[in-house]
Amino acid sequence: MISSNQASKLIKNNLRKLKSKKINTMDSVGSILREDISAERNQPPFDRVTMDGIAINYSKTKMQCFYPIQSTHFAGDAPKKLIKKNQCIEVMTGSVLPANTNCVIPIECVKIENQTAKIKENYTAKRWQFIHKEGTDHKKGSVVLKKGHRITPIDIALILSCGREKVTVSDTPKIRILSTGSELIPTGKKILPHQIRITNGPSMITMFKEQYFDDCEHFHLLDDRDLQKRKIKKYLNESDVLILSGGISMGKADFVEKILEELNVKCVFYKVKQRPGKPMWFGVGTKKQLVFALPGNPVSAGVCSLIFLRTSINKILGINDFFPDLHVGILNGELKKNDQRLDFVKKNYPKFCRSMGPSEILSLKLHSLGLKKFLPEADCVQIPIYKYGIKLATKRLIDAAHRLNLKVHVWTINDAATMDRLIDLGVDGIITDKPNLLKERIATKK
Repeated sequence: MISSNQASKLIKNNLRKLKSKKINTMDSVGSILREDISAERNQPPFDRVTMDGIAINYSKTKMQCFYPIQSTHFAGDAPKKLIKKNQCIEVMTGSVLPANTNCVIPIECVKIENQTAKIKENYTAKRWQFIHKEGTDHKKGSVVLKKGHRITPIDIALILSCGREKVTVSDTPKIRILSTGSELIPTGKKILPHQIRITNGPSMITMFKEQYFDDCEHFHLLDDRDLQKRKIKKYLNESDVLILSGGISMGKADFVEKILEELNVKCVFYKVKQRPGKPMWFGVGTKKQLVFALPGNPVSAGVCSLIFLRTSINKILGINDFFPDLHVGILNGELKKNDQRLDFVKKNYPKFCRSMGPSEILSLKLHSLGLKKFLPEADCVQIPIYKYGIKLATKRLIDAAHRLNLKVHVWTINDAATMDRLIDLGVDGIITDKPNLLKERIATKK
């Protein structure tokens, strides 16, 4: 039996990146970039007008009330030049700023009559107002999206602006999930008192679908050894990642380990010093397929999926940050003694909202398909100070949370002054990498 860290390292050492493919940019949302996307040219590619109005040559000492209109300039027109500094050019949003001009006055502040623009009384103009200057977003050749980035809908506009009709991305992983056990009954079918619903496979499917892994299927296998061997062989040959749930312990109907051995799947490790999720098996097939055999217990399978499975698949896709952030905290209770295994304990995740202002937080309600012991409804909100800044923790926020019977925890805090302020504000918990310092600050407040 090995540690959780050792298991992660062994998995990492056996991972291989998937092949890449070139696809249409419009079809690439959710895909992982396998190349950097660089700017085709400066963006904006010219000094761009951002308001309908008039373009003038502004000078603090020579601001006029009337400007004769030299011409009108539309978006898409070739660049124009202001000939006389006491005149103006009428411009439209998106057009190129005419040469010899340096200020745009919005049409709302101008009255045009007889080809003359009259500026509203007491209007104050500024040099370069309502002008998006060339190259202020990014310069030609600069990297705007890095290799390993998951493409989002908003990225499509950026990629197209770089002139990229096609992009190189990771191939879609073929994932097959097999739930084993004759006691499992699909939702929608009649269930007897001694049977249980299939939840592990469908839960994993939704986890992968959320990550845009569309080539992902789930199948249920009864406790029949010949059937299991035949089906495991079939799905092993057609997948990049094979996941089995159940059948990996020591019972008389647990056939998975022996079947994988017979199919020449190399066992990298079996059993991990962790709770839940001890009886986990990992191996590599003859075609370098990744094979994960997880415990049948829903909580154990869920922990293994989050800690090992999802991070491994992200890695073979080429995602840059494939390991989750880890933070040190202080437990509000004691753990039961165990046999030197690493304990994974529940944590209630928050949802940040702005329904009552920028500092208001409401809890994220977690539902657990009946697993109330492991995933109860959230009763706490957490503020990541390291990401959002100390100003997010306000008395107003804390009072609002307490009115909703929610506790407020703040993280990650490692300096005494901030700890003191948060204690004075009445937060319910502080997560820190320096627990001794926190205990000291709490003691001084008593």
